[in-house]
Amino acid sequence: MTSAGTTPPSSHTSNPPPLTDADIIHLAQEQPQTVKAPPPDFLCPDSHQTLISYLRSRSASPSASSAVAEYTIALLSIISLSPHFPSRSSLVSSLLLAYIDLFNAHKIPHDSNSLKTIQLFTLHITNIPVKELASAAELIVDNFGEITDPDDAQFLDLLPTCLVLILRSNEIAKGQEFVELTLQRIVTSSWSNALLVKMVSVTRDFLFTDKNWRREFVDKVFHGMNGVDLQDVPSLIYQLLVAASKGFCKRKVIEGIVMFFGSRMDLKVTSAMRQVEGTILLHVNFAVKQDPSLGQEVVGLLKSDPRALNNFTLAILLSIARVRRFNESCMRVLKTTVLSAYQDYKVARNCKWMPNNVKKEYLQYVKIVEKEILRSANDTSYGREYVVPSIIQFGFLLLELVDEGNSMLSDKSDDVLGFEKLGIEILKMLFEAHDMSRTEIIDQCKFRILSLRPEQGQSIIRLLSFVVSSYPYTMLEHVSRLKDLLDYFSFMNNNIATYLITALLPLTKFSRDLQDYIILVVRKAMFSREYTVQVSAINAVVDLILADKRPRKGAPICLHESSSQASCSQQGETACGKNAGLFTELSGLLQRSLYQQAKVKEIMYHGLVKLVSVDPLTAGPIFDFLLPHFLRFFREDGDVGLNISSCVKLDSGKLCIDEPLDCLLSCISWILLLQPHGKNGNSSEPWPCFDFSLSQDNEAGRIISGDLFSRSLQKIRKLLRNGQMEVLLGEVQDLGSASLGEEQKQCYASIISGIFEVFLNDIAAELEKSDDAQKVGLEKEIIDFVNLLESLREDARQSRPGHGVRRGNSKPTAGDIKFAHPSLSFWGTSSIYQLLLSAIKSFEVNCSDKRFSSHGRK
Repeated sequence: MTSAGTTPPSSHTSNPPPLTDADIIHLAQEQPQTVKAPPPDFLCPDSHQTLISYLRSRSASPSASSAVAEYTIALLSIISLSPHFPSRSSLVSSLLLAYIDLFNAHKIPHDSNSLKTIQLFTLHITNIPVKELASAAELIVDNFGEITDPDDAQFLDLLPTCLVLILRSNEIAKGQEFVELTLQRIVTSSWSNALLVKMVSVTRDFLFTDKNWRREFVDKVFHGMNGVDLQDVPSLIYQLLVAASKGFCKRKVIEGIVMFFGSRMDLKVTSAMRQVEGTILLHVNFAVKQDPSLGQEVVGLLKSDPRALNNFTLAILLSIARVRRFNESCMRVLKTTVLSAYQDYKVARNCKWMPNNVKKEYLQYVKIVEKEILRSANDTSYGREYVVPSIIQFGFLLLELVDEGNSMLSDKSDDVLGFEKLGIEILKMLFEAHDMSRTEIIDQCKFRILSLRPEQGQSIIRLLSFVVSSYPYTMLEHVSRLKDLLDYFSFMNNNIATYLITALLPLTKFSRDLQDYIILVVRKAMFSREYTVQVSAINAVVDLILADKRPRKGAPICLHESSSQASCSQQGETACGKNAGLFTELSGLLQRSLYQQAKVKEIMYHGLVKLVSVDPLTAGPIFDFLLPHFLRFFREDGDVGLNISSCVKLDSGKLCIDEPLDCLLSCISWILLLQPHGKNGNSSEPWPCFDFSLSQDNEAGRIISGDLFSRSLQKIRKLLRNGQMEVLLGEVQDLGSASLGEEQKQCYASIISGIFEVFLNDIAAELEKSDDAQKVGLEKEIIDFVNLLESLREDARQSRPGHGVRRGNSKPTAGDIKFAHPSLSFWGTSSIYQLLLSAIKSFEVNCSDKRFSSHGRK
């Protein structure tokens, strides 16, 4: 819209009347190829005042925004098409100063029209005299206190260019001093939020300034940012990062970002705050990709001050870690920071001379580190999903720190998690919150179990065990990956292999396919020639049977099925319930273990006791299973005795224990003790075995086997009390060597010593249930057994001082032999208690007798 033209007073000269503002707009709207040259006096200095008056008169019109913009743009267009007029620069400068004056006085609306006009002035700013540019800069800075709205700061787009032109020009004296004073006025003036936002947007145009001014500028920006609307913060940070990437005080910008958000850690964290932080992390990540030096500044900042770690700095490192070239350095900084925090706390906690308040400071710092790490994992659901891979990597890095050198045992009284619990908590939170993280976590578990040292691998398996037990239905989707891991069962460390099977067992209640695959893997391992693989396999067999006997809480009862059925792999992944046939199915592997090395047999015997404690009805089948093997070492025809000599053999010139007979007797004894009174492991209920129930003849046979074991133990107990060791040993083989003969006696003594312990445990159990009349005989029997055992051990020490038989190893050599059993105890807690009571009672009686005899002599 064109406003009505205004005509200046008439002149009595012969010159044509000057152009009105409407004429100027009409002239500018004509096509450039048809436009006529303006009158000669149009751009002369005398007409400048008239042209400026048109601008002021239009600012007073009701539609000042469009009227002023239309006229100013038309006038600038005509000026740009008249480059040869010598006074065009003075006209542009006068027009600019007049427009700034009207703008600052709010006589021109601050809107899109004014913004368009100001942007057009930037095309002509190089044609303005430097002195006028200085005046324009002063007018812009003078108006800083009046800026309350973003549109009020539109002229700030011209300010950096004006200062640069003044600084580079020699037209005015002390131009550099003027620029410095103007810059100082900028940083010392009061900034409203609108001015702050605008100043940050033009930061990248102030690269001509010195470092000191840049630092002051950045400090003022971050100081004023506390009052800025939260939704405007991401754009401000982005502008600062753009400026920093161009060399504008990089380290100061990074420090400001870290300190600004670090200072907000004590404030109430809202969803909006998390979203803003997530957006800023994306900006930082993008800026680092564009300018890697920014990433170096971030890493260097946290490396120089590890205590600057907070939730946001941690999030920045995790974000930058997504950039490949910074992944290793970021993880190293995080590892060093967490490790030093725990080590300092551990040293302070154990230090005797350190004041308690200093110890509390180290404790509080460790708790802060743990809290911020857990919060970073939790905040991934608020716009930080892209850092999930970095947090997964960091969580596994914490688990790798759990080894003999860097073990951090958490103090429950101090509520410190430690490396392992912290790492597991992080990965647990991610597994629960993010579907995309689950596959990565399972794959990382698989890779690290196979590649890490056993001490570190145990932590990974504990994580896997927690995930399996807590999220079984989710883990059903990853059964194929778990089966891939089980393929390496025979190549794992035996402890790791055992722990792995234990960790996966809860999932077999939901996946028959996984159970079948574990059984297949264990079958192959049982036929391995490696001793450690056999140990892992028998542990897995025992754990499988025990897990099958323990019903899952809330699980529906399913029909008993054999996992060897052809259709089992085609069944859906559903809860499997209690399957009584798994013991029968794996009895062949148990039978095979009876012909393997001694350690394998010990594990199996111990596992059978656990099985009876879980399901007492299995006692009968176990007795039937053990009876033929037991009869190889026990003879009842004629003279009753044990053939202990057949438990030791010479293999490749080395003496070894082939049958841990004491463990076998302990297994039988405990099964009898665990049975209800008077049942001896016999059940009146039929036992489903090999898909058919036992007949009455079989039932009678099982009753006989339970009674036979009970009678046999009584006979052996009687032989031991009578000290008939030669009857127990049986036929002793002549080894033809004095040294081997002594070692043979040591092996025999070790086995007999264990048998003594087995019967001492039995007697102590009987003592607990006996009446006063029976206790006298049992206590005397205990004393006899203890004396015989001590005599046996004394003879063994005199025979070969400093040597003994190492138990639990398949092939102990003469140099490795120890007397005690390091890994298996034949004692029950109640039995130990009864023996202690008997010892105290015997001691009191002896003391009383000594006092009486001493008093009699007096």
